[in-house]
Amino acid sequence: MLDFDAYLNVKNAIYPGFGTEGKRLLLLSDITGTYQVWAVNRDGKNGWPEQLTFFSDRVTGLHPSPDNNSFLLTRDRGGDEQDQFYLLEGDTANGISITPLLDTPQHKNNFGAWRADGKAFCFSSNRRHPAFFDIYTQEIGGEPGLVYQDEATLYVESWSGDQRYILFRRANTNLDFDLFLLDLANPATAPRHLTPHEGAAVYSHAQFSPNNDEIFLSTNLGRSFSGPACLKLDSGKITFLSDKLLESEGQSLSPDGTKLLYELNQDGYSCLFILDLASSAETEITGLPKGVALGIGLFQSVPVWSPDGKFIAFSFSSHVQNADIWVYSLDSGELNQVTFSPRGGLNFTKFVESELIYYPSFDGLQIPAMLFRPPAKKSGLPFIVYVHGGPESQTRFSWNPVLQYYVARGYGILAPNVRGSSGYGREYLAKDDIRKRMDSVADLKAGVEWLRETGYADATRIAVYGQSYGGFMVLAAVTTYPELWAAGVDIYGIANMLTFMENTSPYRLKLRTPEYGDPVVDRDFLIEISPIHKVDRITAPMMVVHGARDPRVPLVESEQMVEALQARQHPVEFLVLPDEGHGITRLANKLVVFPAIGDFLDKYLMGNSEE
Repeated sequence: MLDFDAYLNVKNAIYPGFGTEGKRLLLLSDITGTYQVWAVNRDGKNGWPEQLTFFSDRVTGLHPSPDNNSFLLTRDRGGDEQDQFYLLEGDTANGISITPLLDTPQHKNNFGAWRADGKAFCFSSNRRHPAFFDIYTQEIGGEPGLVYQDEATLYVESWSGDQRYILFRRANTNLDFDLFLLDLANPATAPRHLTPHEGAAVYSHAQFSPNNDEIFLSTNLGRSFSGPACLKLDSGKITFLSDKLLESEGQSLSPDGTKLLYELNQDGYSCLFILDLASSAETEITGLPKGVALGIGLFQSVPVWSPDGKFIAFSFSSHVQNADIWVYSLDSGELNQVTFSPRGGLNFTKFVESELIYYPSFDGLQIPAMLFRPPAKKSGLPFIVYVHGGPESQTRFSWNPVLQYYVARGYGILAPNVRGSSGYGREYLAKDDIRKRMDSVADLKAGVEWLRETGYADATRIAVYGQSYGGFMVLAAVTTYPELWAAGVDIYGIANMLTFMENTSPYRLKLRTPEYGDPVVDRDFLIEISPIHKVDRITAPMMVVHGARDPRVPLVESEQMVEALQARQHPVEFLVLPDEGHGITRLANKLVVFPAIGDFLDKYLMGNSEE
């Protein structure tokens, strides 16, 4: 039998940031089991990467100061997503120091931006009220000061170069935002609303120009897809900088403000472009296979510029390549891989690239999906239908060791981006909202029918597998279409929409209501679609996994489902991880959970065979 441990010991390098005048790169690597900070030369030469932090918990973010000689780190505890701030200074030649800047583990803090002089930073936090995020500034060595509060969820986007203005984003929903300009010189003046609009519009990745007279941002105002744009502060006029009809998912202005790097999502893989703002000339960064230049999982960051604007660093992975840091030179056009993360002794040439396919759903809508099939056998396979979370998310062409393990074991995998997935435009994203929720579950049924019609799958050996919102989709699938499934794997999924809405973190409730429904207005519908009320319909054996510290989907969601199944004496296996939150981040836990899931699937889809 294949060793699952080898796949789980494939490591990743993500979240790069330039330091020491751009000659060094700091990054996050999980080579020790949790993401810690490491340093490497920009060209990847002259020695091994050096580990700089040794926390027992993961580091979640890395933000270089304007002088590029110190970094603000964010980290949480036990996966609780309550980020705290630390200052990393120095280098390995002269010694590293790490100083706590903000340590209030009962609060969630979102880093925003450094001040131009590198002596202060701003952030948003729910320290005043658990349901609302206000804006704070903090001098290095000082205490945080509240500069603006509102009964809303606010995120800092940028701090102007003249140090006077803070640009922040208000989240009205997960798909509707507004930008505001806070004048620190006139604290009694209400922030200026920059983006009045009708309907929903996304505004993100907003940065001041060097002259502080323009804002470069990504928005889908009046369009189906987000794209790079420029907002003039004197007139409020927004002008799009690209007419490409693909989803923009990250952008960054060069230090001198002359170029804009932006990233587009084409059918699940990344395309990187550099736009010269004066001439409108555009350069595409080529030389990479189909993959994703954002990092992986929850750890995603946009590509970053060196201080002199001559280099761009980013984390890249694909279905057949784990995440590593790459550097692009604007002068030479060369693209170099500068980290080479361990691959668990596996032969990556035997890994399987997915096929991008489309299949029709019940109403004729074409559903994009990624199809993996083992090289040795192409039909009559046991299959896993793998459902992403979100729901505003997308299965991408990025590294996933678990999927590669299952393919090597002889499973086929269908990973559909059902209606409601991101990456395909505004209209597709809205097709599962509230009363249309179960249409996306029907897309899973259509996927199974397609697998049967093509002959790819053995119809008696198909499992459904998902985590977070994908876990809800698993539970909805096995209760709505019980005849389709030979097994179900629910990883921290939602069993009861009402209890989920009542128990999720307060700051999340307002943002999730437009997607799932109002607990009061839509109460009857939420009860109707909640899998917990249809447990008697489940025929598939179930595997359930949950982190005890999960702030998004509380543990009670899995507990009530497992209790209901056990009361029926239905086959169910349940793993609770006391030191995990919303995700499985620790290597020790991965080495328990995923082999256990593998054994579970083998039992019900393979009959414990060695095929």
